Amino acid sequence: MLAPSSSTDLVLLLWKADPCYAAFHDEEWGVPLHEDKKLFELLVLSGALAELTWPAILSKRHIFREVFSDFDPISVSKFNEKKFTATGSKATSLLSEPKLRAVIENARQISKVIEEFGSFDKYIWSFVNNKPIVNRLRYPRQVPVKSPKADAISKDLVRRGFRSVGPTIVYSFMQSAGITNDHLIGCFRFQECVNVAEGKEENGTIKATVAAEGDQEQGQDGGEKTNSGIIGSEMSIAIDDLSLEA
Repeated sequence: MLAPSSSTDLVLLLWKADPCYAAFHDEEWGVPLHEDKKLFELLVLSGALAELTWPAILSKRHIFREVFSDFDPISVSKFNEKKFTATGSKATSLLSEPKLRAVIENARQISKVIEEFGSFDKYIWSFVNNKPIVNRLRYPRQVPVKSPKADAISKDLVRRGFRSVGPTIVYSFMQSAGITNDHLIGCFRFQECVNVAEGKEENGTIKATVAAEGDQEQGQDGGEKTNSGIIGSEMSIAIDDLSLEA
């Protein structure tokens, strides 16, 4: 088999080999979230991109959930850092010690945010006036790795004492939590995520719909073009451009 000629080719190979990666795109990435535990989970997983790829993270997601008490920020905030980061612990098989300490500290800060705003959801969505940013991108090269809004959120999080929340990590979090919709407009998920944001789908559950125009078109070999290229195009930024800020 030929070696991948680019980062995007590598992402496509990873997608084809990893159904978890495809399912994450098809079912979660870009869907607006409003539950504190899930928001905390995606903030942690986005931060993990500094050390791991999405496929690696998703393959260990069950371990992340076990280690971080199903991402209950109140429970995580009470962790004993010394024991949690001790050599040989299950947590150290996931992330480096600085990243683990950052997760615990961020849980403490989220607890404070909840006390101040009533929920982390209210706080984080206030930056976009409770309405997702829809970028309506046509081409992979248009997908940003950060934005002025991500920079503003990052600065406020840092001011509050959060760690490992640079603009690139924050933007990845915004994408995965549906705070911004960066699905390409030719992707079948683009309109579905818009519908969720507008309340046209119930409980954030997406049902299979007719693919958007251009989602399935004839390829050079005469077969149908699937959404695999779009998945790679959209999510590859999490792997391609990871000079993530600590």
